Amino acid sequence: MNWDFVKSHGLGNDYIIMLKDERTPSLTVNNIRLLCDRNYGVGSDGILLLEKDTPPFGLRIFNPDGSEAEKSGNGLRIFSKFLYEYGFAKEKEFLIDTAGGRVRSTLRTDQSGRVSSVLVEMGTYTFDPAVVGIKGRNMPLIEEAIPLNGKASVTGTAVSVGNPHFVFFVEKIDEPFIREYGTMIEHHPLFPRRINTQMVRVAGPNEIEIRIWERGAGYTQASGSSSCAAASCAVFLGKVKSPVTVRMPGGTLLVEVGEKGDLRMEGPVEEVMTGNFSRDFLDRLKNHS
Repeated sequence: MNWDFVKSHGLGNDYIIMLKDERTPSLTVNNIRLLCDRNYGVGSDGILLLEKDTPPFGLRIFNPDGSEAEKSGNGLRIFSKFLYEYGFAKEKEFLIDTAGGRVRSTLRTDQSGRVSSVLVEMGTYTFDPAVVGIKGRNMPLIEEAIPLNGKASVTGTAVSVGNPHFVFFVEKIDEPFIREYGTMIEHHPLFPRRINTQMVRVAGPNEIEIRIWERGAGYTQASGSSSCAAASCAVFLGKVKSPVTVRMPGGTLLVEVGEKGDLRMEGPVEEVMTGNFSRDFLDRLKNHS
């Protein structure tokens, strides 16, 4: 490969893709933060590291704060396009192992053979408090109020789709609220491993609108796993029926929620660039690590 990284996005949720080889800088917490920094680094919502380059492929996902994520729907679509277009995947359907479980990707290509969208089987959702990572709970947290530092409270549901989410429903989207309180929910004492958060408005019998606060990343334009979490709760609580169109500031995804809790998500993906690190930046990574 004559590049150090590939950068792509899914609905404005962008990732740097790198290979695990001798050329790859050490992915310490400090280096991940620098790579993802939009002023001093490449700039992204995270890093996708190809750990195993034969099926089932191995993927590690890092948040811009240096922490590691179990699963990312947009990241998986981006990674799937990369695997096919750079010759690692020979077929249009394959398996990927993540820290949040194994998933299956199916590629949709345009007339030129480029991958335009990806369908990902995201596994199943669960309200099991042990899987979600809720402290001191034996019962699921479903439509319960949690206090936010004495300033406010929010009523929602904690669910895992391979990574943990807190989903709450509103009559009207209030973006300043999730920007202000998203970090409080993420770091709430109930969730010692932290948690992703979605504000959800039901927009129709098969449609929801969401705003997203991602664990380790903050407010984001779009998220595949967040879309799956929000759709799962909306269907489970009888607010919508599957398949669910999920609208976000970055665009729209389609999520199918099966009767057994299985999830399928489909949406677009686009490559932005390939790039090489300069000597100055590589020296900074070496000294920064």
